[in-house]
Amino acid sequence: MSVLAHIGRGIEKKLLTAVVRAGEGQRLVEGFAERPGVLSISHHHARGVGSQRIQNGQLYFNEQDVLMLLVEAEFVDVIFSSLFQEGRLGEPGAGMIFCEKVLRGHPMMPFEGVDW
Repeated sequence: MSVLAHIGRGIEKKLLTAVVRAGEGQRLVEGFAERPGVLSISHHHARGVGSQRIQNGQLYFNEQDVLMLLVEAEFVDVIFSSLFQEGRLGEPGAGMIFCEKVLRGHPMMPFEGVDW
């Protein structure tokens, strides 16, 4: 049996995806990584094409951080609410958060001692 079997099909889980202001992602990852019910968390920086401005002949894009949290279903409401509050997603233009059911998921883990 795999060490990661507890994250397989045995328990119900949800995927929370939050789009937050640029620069907020790392702070939120550090704050939520050890919370009960959070099985895995990661984030990346994204640049959108939906809101572009042209100024002095240059094209500007909105930049955001995207967080993905794999959460046990029984904790999803608490984590969702906390992420909404701590990410200040209630403020205009701050971002958005949504939740979806997932069948199976495994945490992303860094390789130790690997020389790429």
